[in-house]
Amino acid sequence: MHISRAFFKMSDLFNHPLRNYKRYPGVVVERNLRYSMAHKMDNKFDVYYSPKKKNGPYPVLFNIHGGGFVRGGKQYRSGFAKRFADRGWFVVNIDYRLAPYGMFPAATEDSIFALNYVNALKDIYDLDLNKIVITGDSAGGYYAAHLVSAIYSKRLRDSLGLPEYKGVKPRGLLTFCAPFDVIKCFTAPTPFDISVDITNCVFGTHYRDNHIPSEFPFKDEDVNILKNVNNEWCESMIVAAQNDSFCGGQIEDMLVALENAGVKYDYFIARARGDGHCSHLLPFMKGTPAIMAKVDEFLEKIKGESNN
Repeated sequence: MHISRAFFKMSDLFNHPLRNYKRYPGVVVERNLRYSMAHKMDNKFDVYYSPKKKNGPYPVLFNIHGGGFVRGGKQYRSGFAKRFADRGWFVVNIDYRLAPYGMFPAATEDSIFALNYVNALKDIYDLDLNKIVITGDSAGGYYAAHLVSAIYSKRLRDSLGLPEYKGVKPRGLLTFCAPFDVIKCFTAPTPFDISVDITNCVFGTHYRDNHIPSEFPFKDEDVNILKNVNNEWCESMIVAAQNDSFCGGQIEDMLVALENAGVKYDYFIARARGDGHCSHLLPFMKGTPAIMAKVDEFLEKIKGESNN
């Protein structure tokens, strides 16, 4: 029994109705589309779109859910997906192998499989593959950034044995409360040593405390997003919360990495009362409208671009 899995399962169950209560009557949902049978895993995703909001080919929002690396599921981000589908996006909301049953880099591998599959849906749903935005929150934000890292780094793919992404390169990256330096999070003291348990689940280690020894099974440049940002990266929007109990203080280093690489970016740090780790998923929170307004500005700019 992993304490981290129990903790995040309770979080999923408690937060589900609070995050997904809003209704969007015009949004069509197609569930459990299969994108891969690799490793004998039946990996699936859901798609969300609104025919009434369609204005030309759909831009694509590719979402990777959070859940502490060990829990979560696409169903827990249905409200998030419906919101953006109601604004004219074709939202792809994926499941992936969770730790410890799918240890690093299984989730990134699954994300590449899924994104490759999305390219095959172009004519079925009339998709604009020049406007793919990769997004994710918390652990999903890390995996979204790691996916982008793998797309733009042959070295990373070769080092981790990841497949090649063969589709149109993403137009943007949008992360919410993502731990870009994941080891920094995993070594932070937490109640009941939850961070230690997550580390062991994700990397297959057997540590007893949060001091990672030198014989860690992966190179820092293979797990640390900051070491993989380069000048080929897509435009990025980084959302964080000033009072983030899980990965607070990480946005600054990511912005420096983007700046040094010459990547176009924007950011938003939520500072309203009650804003915290992934509070943007709660529509009723005081700070959520300001967060989403900034995100909509980023996405609407991409959606409105001409492909000529």
